[in-house]
Amino acid sequence: ILDKSKQFDIILLQENWIFSNEEISQELDGYEIMVSNKSKFKNPIKCLLNPNGSGLSIGVKDGISLLGSDEYSFDSCSGWLFRANDCLSTKGFQHIRIEINGERVDFYNTHLDAGKSKKDIRVRKEQLQNLEDYIQFNSSSYPLIIAGDMNINLSDHSSREIINSFMNNLNLQMVDWSTSTLNETAVLDYIFYRESDITEILLVDGGVNQELLGTSDHPPIEALFDIRKK
Repeated sequence: ILDKSKQFDIILLQENWIFSNEEISQELDGYEIMVSNKSKFKNPIKCLLNPNGSGLSIGVKDGISLLGSDEYSFDSCSGWLFRANDCLSTKGFQHIRIEINGERVDFYNTHLDAGKSKKDIRVRKEQLQNLEDYIQFNSSSYPLIIAGDMNINLSDHSSREIINSFMNNLNLQMVDWSTSTLNETAVLDYIFYRESDITEILLVDGGVNQELLGTSDHPPIEALFDIRKK
């Protein structure tokens, strides 16, 4: 996956439960790497069970100015031994701020709880609300791009309402790959974007990356943006 991702300026990964900053940096030479490490557990349990916290990682290509980065853990989870075992991780999101053409752009990388039980659904809504509240407080006036595995199926009517509400509240647009040749696959992964009053974000192209297809259990999605001052 890493070897085939080197043409991208920003790489956002989920479910990296194993590899450290140093190990990914060896494979992604020319990138600044941020691997999540916030965990609900303390050592030695953290080292054995949850070394990478939320399992999120971001790579930013050298030459792009990184203004800052943060990591946030969700307040709730669903399932220790059952319901997809999500509580064994420390799911949340990463937030980075970069400068493109003199303009600040905020990026978010996230992974919500899995599962189909009523509690799984409730927890996902709470987690998405955590993310929305954080964005409203920290990125309200900035252009932004959000990517991640939401575990919310766009083809399901009630789930689509959750996504639509999230988009409407934050004034987001979505890179829609639901009409691709993989339309039989549940759309669980998303890229959202929003411009600001002074910065324009135009979607040039987006969809499933065919070269990376089959390297993960989810179709890998990509987007090419034109970002410039209005």
